[in-house]
Amino acid sequence: CRQQAPPPNTQLLPRDLRASDVLGRARMALCLPGDRIQLQGGRAGSGVAIATDGSEAAAFATAAGVLRRTGDEVLVENLRKRYIPREGDVVVGLVTHRGGEVYKVDIRAPSAAYMPCLAFNGASKRNRPTLEVGSLVYCRVEAAHPDLDTELSCIDTETKKAWSTGEVLLGELRGGLSFEVALSAAHRLLDVDCFILDRLGQDFAYELCVGQNGRVWLSAASARETVLLLQAIRRSFGMTDAQVEVMVQKMVEVFS
Repeated sequence: CRQQAPPPNTQLLPRDLRASDVLGRARMALCLPGDRIQLQGGRAGSGVAIATDGSEAAAFATAAGVLRRTGDEVLVENLRKRYIPREGDVVVGLVTHRGGEVYKVDIRAPSAAYMPCLAFNGASKRNRPTLEVGSLVYCRVEAAHPDLDTELSCIDTETKKAWSTGEVLLGELRGGLSFEVALSAAHRLLDVDCFILDRLGQDFAYELCVGQNGRVWLSAASARETVLLLQAIRRSFGMTDAQVEVMVQKMVEVFS
């Protein structure tokens, strides 16, 4: 390992990464913590923080990784697995404790989150779901504060149906299995044009819930098929579309 010392009387300043210029061709660039990022009309995503210095606000990278622009969001992708809750995120949580009025849920964050027992569509004290310890729940981050416990909710504001109908998007995930991936991999699975999920859907019937906290729930027709789909999704990270196509074709031959 060879290191080059800077010339004397040289002040080291953070780099200035312009999101539109750096991401113009390759749509990605490497960044380090402290690098200043010019959002160019975009909004700060994970790994990017807004700092206010007097009357001027600037964006800085808070983690090392690859700087990407997805839509109007600029974020830093890396192999980080620790999730930092953000209000509005949809996550897959694991119930670790059941109390009288709240559930304690693990969302892969520095501390456990809590969810009120009545945080379901149409829930009341007499008519509410009962979650056992170890249950998986698909929920939304209702409130996130660095100094307070994170609050979760399964209330879907886009529908008026009650939780008992089983037609609400948020709620308990029954059957199937869960596995964990890096946060950057979860963001790729959440993309509308995710190639691996679209390709698997052409030959297999399955259900998938991806949380922005890196926990994924998967259910297929049989346990064997579920495990094979899980392995295919895990192995697809880092592959090209052509390599994914070859892998899926071999899976189809196994089942045919």
